Order: sequence, then structure tokens, then C-alpha cells
Amino acid sequence: MADQSHLEPRGTLTSDRLAREAGTTLEYIARLVEAGAISADVDGRFATEDVPGVRLTLALADGGIELDDLMSVIRSGALRLDWMARLWTVGEPSGRTFDAFARSLGDRAAHLPGIYAALGLAPPVPDTVMRQDEERVITDFLELWSLVDDRPEVYLRAARIVGDGVGRIQGATQDLFDELGGTPNRQVAKGKSPAEAIRPALRLSPVLAELMVWLQARHQEREVFGRVVTFVEETLIQAGRGERRGQQPAIAFIDLTGYTQMTASVGDELAAQSATMLQILAASAVRSYRGRVVKLLGDGVMLQYASMVDAIHSVRELMAAIGDAGLPPAHAGIAAGSIVVRDGDVYGHTVNLAARIASYAGAGELLVAADGSDEPMGGSLELEDAGSATLKGIADPVRLLRVPLS
Repeated sequence: MADQSHLEPRGTLTSDRLAREAGTTLEYIARLVEAGAISADVDGRFATEDVPGVRLTLALADGGIELDDLMSVIRSGALRLDWMARLWTVGEPSGRTFDAFARSLGDRAAHLPGIYAALGLAPPVPDTVMRQDEERVITDFLELWSLVDDRPEVYLRAARIVGDGVGRIQGATQDLFDELGGTPNRQVAKGKSPAEAIRPALRLSPVLAELMVWLQARHQEREVFGRVVTFVEETLIQAGRGERRGQQPAIAFIDLTGYTQMTASVGDELAAQSATMLQILAASAVRSYRGRVVKLLGDGVMLQYASMVDAIHSVRELMAAIGDAGLPPAHAGIAAGSIVVRDGDVYGHTVNLAARIASYAGAGELLVAADGSDEPMGGSLELEDAGSATLKGIADPVRLLRVPLS
């Protein structure tokens, strides 16, 4: 007979089901009950929220903490399992084990260990009770990328992109939350009642999840729209209809050199302070040159100007200010040409070109695309020939000019 345990009412679990869903034994559940870490109702059933609490004790045990020692911490009030269990959700069980789920995937099951690792997760052990949401997400992920390219390395690359990004967001957010005293214990220390103390922690996960869903949709919209604009522009250029006339707006990208290495050497907080200072300097630099800050890029900024002349003068002053502020040297790229503006963001070949030029520039170097930089400089600047460069994503070599910074 098929396993019907997943049809039991949600909210109450038998001790046997609690043990299976938490990945432990009935004996261990009995020890937790005896120690007062969890408790059953009058019918001998446990709350669904006990599952993450039991898993937490197992993780602590794996880390070498004895159950008796853990119980002493719980009894002291320093760790509340009933609080901890409310800080994350447990999906509906699917009614089958990880081993059964893997077999249902056929040959693609061989990709699972690598995919889980790339996502930043440990692959479940064979007899782990699977969750409906996990089965659905993994199945859909495999189906999507199989339609694109069924090579094993494609699955790993796609999983790593998501795993690295989400892991960084979650970790950094939790670090900030802890630093500012959002944890229940810190809130209690501030004089709040237990009910008030747990509210920030309970809100953190759903708010972040909602934000990430919304933000992913907005970023998808922006990326797709940008690629459509680029495609249309390239099609017009190939058809001989991409000629540029008159004064064109300019886009500039300015990045701090060695930001990733700086983060590793001095820590995220000091690196973030440098990025914040860059943003402040950029906002000041654009005011006198008909410019605006389009968006902040962590270790860089994207700026828009009415002309190449404005962009060159403004970015030149910004890079000098960056040096005066003691920040790592910046490198920058500017391109002029048609752009498409939508909801405050800008798109098109000019944007892509400026970004690639900035990436190509060396530390302390400001490069501009020669095409579009032949407007009068007012005699104040003499641009230097920097040769031609083959830039990623740009079909033809680009002739570059170097702007002297002193």
C-alpha cells in the first residue's frame, strides 16, 4: 500500500511522522520530549513547527554539542526552540523520499548532487522526506535548461548563478539584521516583551522573500527590454539605417579598481563605505554638467549626460575627487549615441559600449569611444589616441581615445 502519511492533517504530527520528517529516530524524539525541548498535545501529537526545531537540535548535535548541554542552554532561556521553529517555514511533504524522487527523474538524476552543491545546499540523503515545493522547483529547473542545452555543465552553471546570488543576499541581509540587533535575544535586551522581541525576526524572511520575487520580476523586465532594444538597434545598423546625426547623449560607467579584493582584505563594511563615498561623489559631480546618476552598481555608478563634452569634463573631475578622497583608483568608459530611456533606466548599444569600455580601461584610466567624441572640447582637453580594442559583446573593433587626468 502506498504511503498515506502525507494525507494526515497539517498542524499535528504523530511522533513517527515527526521523526521521519525531521530525519531522526523515535528514540531521539522521546529524549527531546523528556528534556522538555518539545511537547505533544493531549492526543500525543506534535505541531508541524516542531520539525525545524528538531532539525536544529540535530544540526547542533552534528556540530558536537551534546543533548544534555543543549538542554541546559534551552532551560536557561538563551535558546527558545519554539521561537527558532517560527523563523523559517517547512513545505508540504510530497509523500516520497529523495531516492524515489531521484529515480523519477531518470538519467537527469545524475545531475542532482552537482546542482544541489552549486545552489549552496547539501544533497538530501536517500531516505529524506521530500517537500512538494522542492520537487517542483528542481523538476522545473531541470526541464527549463534541458530545453536550452542538455549538457551537464549547463545545469551547474545555471545553478551556481542562482546559488551564489541568493546566498550572498541572504547572508549579507542576515549580517546586517544581526549587527543592528534584530535578533529576539537582542530585542529582549532592549526591554521588549517576548512577543515584541520576535516580531522583527518573524518579518525578515517573508519581507525578503517578497522583495526578491518582485525584484527578480523587475530585473527580468529590464534585462529582456534591454536585449530587445539592442537587437533592434543592431538590425537597423546592419540594414544601413543606424546613422547618428547631431549631438548625442553620453553614457559613462565608473568603477573602483580592485573592489572584490578590497572586500576580501578589509571586510564588507569598509568596502561598502568606499562604495557609498563613490556614490556621494558621483551625485556631486553630475550637477554642473547636465548629468544624472542612472543607477548605483555596488562598486561603480552609471551616469547619463546631455553630451560627450559634459560627460568627459564631469567624469574627469569625479575621478580626481575619488583620488582626493583616498578611495581605490577608478577606471571609466564613456560612449555617445542614441539611447532608449524607460522608467528612468537607459538601454541600447551606447550603454553596452560604455560598460565594455569601462571594463577595458586600466586603473586610473578614462577611455572614450572615438565615434561620438569629435564634438568641440572647448580647447580645454586634448584627447590621446588609445588605439583600437576588441570588446566583449561588441561586433567590430572600437577606436578609443584616452582623456588626460592631470
